[in-house]
Amino acid sequence: MPPTAEDSGERRPPDPPASPLDGLPTLEGVARPSLWLLLVPVLLYGAAPFVANRIEPRILGVPFLLAWVIAATVISPLVIWLAARLDPAYRANAVEPIPADDLPGTATEGGRR
Repeated sequence: MPPTAEDSGERRPPDPPASPLDGLPTLEGVARPSLWLLLVPVLLYGAAPFVANRIEPRILGVPFLLAWVIAATVISPLVIWLAARLDPAYRANAVEPIPADDLPGTATEGGRR
């Protein structure tokens, strides 16, 4: 039987800990066009000074600019909810890795660095 590293007294470095992301679905290369919907709230709030910057007409006694901002505030969560539901990553419960996941030596033990 040939000698092994254990026989020669050499210590082998321990195996790196498994990533908590191992085994979870990923979406590499999958298009996510539903995320374009997230521009709707930005455009609603961004367009307010240009489109709705006037007092008249009043909507339910509220100046038009204030009514615009209230409508944008009500519409925004609905659009964000719709974008999430249409996103394939959300439907597949896939991992969305962040760039820090790829850095060497960022493995944590017990959740601490």
